[in-house]
Amino acid sequence: MTALTAASGASLLAHGVHWTIVLGGTAGMVALVLPSLLDRVLDRLAPGLAPRLHPAPSAPRDEHERRVHEVRVRLLAGASSGVPTATPFFPADAPTGDADRATPSYAARATVPVALVAGLAAAGVHAAVGAAHLAGQPLLGAFFLLCALAQVAWAADSLRGPSPASVVAALLGNTALVGVWLASRTTGLPGVPGLTAPEPVGVWDLLAASWELVLVVACVRLLATGAAGTRPARWWDWQPAARRFLVGSAVVLAVTSLSGVAA
Repeated sequence: MTALTAASGASLLAHGVHWTIVLGGTAGMVALVLPSLLDRVLDRLAPGLAPRLHPAPSAPRDEHERRVHEVRVRLLAGASSGVPTATPFFPADAPTGDADRATPSYAARATVPVALVAGLAAAGVHAAVGAAHLAGQPLLGAFFLLCALAQVAWAADSLRGPSPASVVAALLGNTALVGVWLASRTTGLPGVPGLTAPEPVGVWDLLAASWELVLVVACVRLLATGAAGTRPARWWDWQPAARRFLVGSAVVLAVTSLSGVAA
């Protein structure tokens, strides 16, 4: 009875992790796509309304307004106002990081976001297959659930900027998972009950391996460029390729989840 209760609780946790990732990814996809989609619809259906919603800034009428406008633009960008003061707020030799805030690096706009999306998508797959295996193969189901939790934890920690040690851990861990998957589909896993013979390649495991490979490549790039520790940019500052990767991953994960494909 205790084992059954534990398995039921683990299954609920796995389903919760899976659907949280699916719904969260769908919400992120909508937040990225909807504003530009609405702008296009308005441009076609009501071209006269777009200028009212997004009015162009009026030209400054004199030198004073021009200077005020420049100060506002600098402050909104997080940069110095350019106005001299008798007592500076920061020492002259103190790094302010204004340039980094104004123009996020390529790693912040592409590499780290792609790694986050890939890690979360792979976690969603592991949660789904973990829930499906808990009843018949509890050890394998628990393994998949632990993988999902580890990938979610890594993604959450990486929101603050993945440290070099964290990137190395993700690189080694996901490479090992891909290696185990390849072995289970080619030679089998001797000594593992139920997996001694090669397993057929399925949709879920192929998706997980693909996202894990993307994560491995992203980790290699972060280490090679010395960009480990970079915080991801706000998602509206992401590179178009990273945005498309988020949208595509969310769509694939949601469609696969709703299609009834066996995990």
